[in-house]
Amino acid sequence: MLRRGSFRPRHGFTTIEALVAAVVFLLGLSGLLGALTQARNATGQARRYMQATDIANDLVEQMQLWNINDPRLSSATGVCNDDPLDKAGDMLQPKESSAYKTYVGCMKSEANLRSGKWAGLMEPNPATPFDEGYIFTDEQGNTTRYWRYFMVRKQEVRLGVTRLQIWVKVRYDDAGEPRVVTTQAMRVQMGS
Repeated sequence: MLRRGSFRPRHGFTTIEALVAAVVFLLGLSGLLGALTQARNATGQARRYMQATDIANDLVEQMQLWNINDPRLSSATGVCNDDPLDKAGDMLQPKESSAYKTYVGCMKSEANLRSGKWAGLMEPNPATPFDEGYIFTDEQGNTTRYWRYFMVRKQEVRLGVTRLQIWVKVRYDDAGEPRVVTTQAMRVQMGS
């Protein structure tokens, strides 16, 4: 004979309920870790973009100080003068391609800057040849190389007034894909 009043419900979780709760928690945690990884990658992309922008702006600021008759400020000729914003995407082509070589060939590069008096961006390694670009290492030890080019359009607006249109382009690789940052500036010189 069973007594009906002796059965009391137990409070707490069963082993199955605890396992289900642990699995749900771990699934949520794995989703959070995926989101954190994506956020870290996006932060790295933004950091590389900002570094490229800083490198371009550094050159623009230095060019503002150069004498208007400096040979480095001579007008560009060729495809880069016809398409200064590189709408055709020539700078995004592989470095071995003829489109890339032709476009970059009509621009001026660090090699032009190192030959004259130059101040501005300090190189991480002054012995690094230009072909290797500026090399920066982030806090995780990842290195990124930046190559800086520029072109100028020089126009005599009227007697004694010269206008310079300046484009600085910085190429770098981000996750194996080439990226280009373009900074544009204008300079007006009045008088001789």
